[in-house]
Amino acid sequence: MDIHPDQQLKAKVTLLYIINHFSVPLTNQQLTDFVLEQGILNYFDLQQYLTDLVDTSMLEYSHSEDDKYYIMTETGKNTIELFSDRVSQSLRRTINDSIDTKKKSFVIKTNITADYYKEDDHEYIVHLLVKEGIYTLMDIKVNVVSNKDAKIICDNWEKKAQHLYADILNKLMDDTE
Repeated sequence: MDIHPDQQLKAKVTLLYIINHFSVPLTNQQLTDFVLEQGILNYFDLQQYLTDLVDTSMLEYSHSEDDKYYIMTETGKNTIELFSDRVSQSLRRTINDSIDTKKKSFVIKTNITADYYKEDDHEYIVHLLVKEGIYTLMDIKVNVVSNKDAKIICDNWEKKAQHLYADILNKLMDDTE
């Protein structure tokens, strides 16, 4: 079934709007999950439109570790400005509300990690990481003497990382003694 060019334009502008509003790079899986959950497009049209947007330089890929992320280009931003009226106010509200909720879960699920490994008999290295999208915000390695301590630190990091990240930054930027 052929889709009217005006509907294609609306769908592509809607995708650009979504990606722009997330304001962090998104993997294909994250974007696909969001669009399908919201019932905005079907899977096949979505993938075709994403390919078209990359081919026309409105989006580009950024590679980090094993993932590819979609990033908005200046051409894509200009397109949103020119054609933003194609996305209805009600759809924008739905997208904005859903993005605010989903963005939090992306940060929690994919961007806080804690792991440890044994260095030698009485030495464990704990690796703590906070990432936002493809950007590493904090990367800490701590040397501890026991497996138990390493597990406790990892568990606490996963529960408290956002607060600890803010506390560490505040302490490091505090120039009072």
